[in-house]
Amino acid sequence: MKYLAFALPHLLIVALALWMYVRIRAMKQRQDALVKDLKGRHYWRINLARPAFFGRWMRLMAFEAKGVLIDDGEAFRIRGHWAKTGKAFESLVPKSGLKVEWLGNQSIKTGNIHWARLDTPKGQVLFTADTGWSAGPSREALCDIFRSAFPDYPLDEENTHDFALEKNPRSLGATVLFLGLMLFALLDSFVFSGYELTDAQLFSILRSPLTWLVASVGIATLAALCYRFFAAGRIPSRESMALALMLGAVSAGAALPVLKRVDQMLAGSVSEDHAYRLSGTYRLEPIDTTQGLPPLKFPRMRDYWEQWPDGSEHRIPLMHGPLGLWQLDHAKFDPPIVAFYEKKSSKPGKH
Repeated sequence: MKYLAFALPHLLIVALALWMYVRIRAMKQRQDALVKDLKGRHYWRINLARPAFFGRWMRLMAFEAKGVLIDDGEAFRIRGHWAKTGKAFESLVPKSGLKVEWLGNQSIKTGNIHWARLDTPKGQVLFTADTGWSAGPSREALCDIFRSAFPDYPLDEENTHDFALEKNPRSLGATVLFLGLMLFALLDSFVFSGYELTDAQLFSILRSPLTWLVASVGIATLAALCYRFFAAGRIPSRESMALALMLGAVSAGAALPVLKRVDQMLAGSVSEDHAYRLSGTYRLEPIDTTQGLPPLKFPRMRDYWEQWPDGSEHRIPLMHGPLGLWQLDHAKFDPPIVAFYEKKSSKPGKH
């Protein structure tokens, strides 16, 4: 039963992916059949959707139909098949008085694809260049359609070039913040900080379901807020999503170093010596079990601890702040260990 509960979600995902593959393959075959009749004519493969389609959240594909946009001389002809029913449709759009508008990649609902809107006698329809399974080239491919089919449409610079992060103050600020948080997390943890979170407490934090629940909710909330902020600043949906996820991830990585710093400041960066008993080769257990002191392990200092008998007592400098973190004070803890290894390395025959 346990294995079934584990396997069932994966089987559902595989089944869903297979269903989507079969459905899109069938749509592609219908589109190929349309193209066979267009030898020697000017046409473009497109995906289509009706405006109301993007108002729905419960959908699996980013478009409603596959078809072709055909240049018929005095008019454009749109032919295709709807994905849900497989029903064929066709619309003739006169070039005189034609109304077309570039929409771009405005929202996450648009499937990370650049879209345009065209007025037809049957109502407005949204279309995008068919780039297969890859959404990356959609802007460039749609731009090619506009230059070829609608040469009089004034394309903005943002339509003809990939989005430049450095030209938008919000995306530039997000990039600087991302790099700053990443450098802080790395440098503060491994270079500048003289305090180290004990391994036992670190593993306890990472094993706790509450940690993962809070982290998941926090990252999702932060990413959603960042996405709305970036989208409101005219940053395309794709870049907004990428920046939001990057900030969410780096914030999660910087959370523990930030909490350590806050706990140090609240505790006044003052450590206290606590009595520990050596248990085994490099493991120390707290003598006072009422304070919640963590057990300590120093496997990389095996030689140092082997000089002491099992059961011997040692004073370990730890800082404990209001946030409940136990941090080893290396300024007090390291000197005798460094002296031991320096003395050991200076003995004749030791290299």
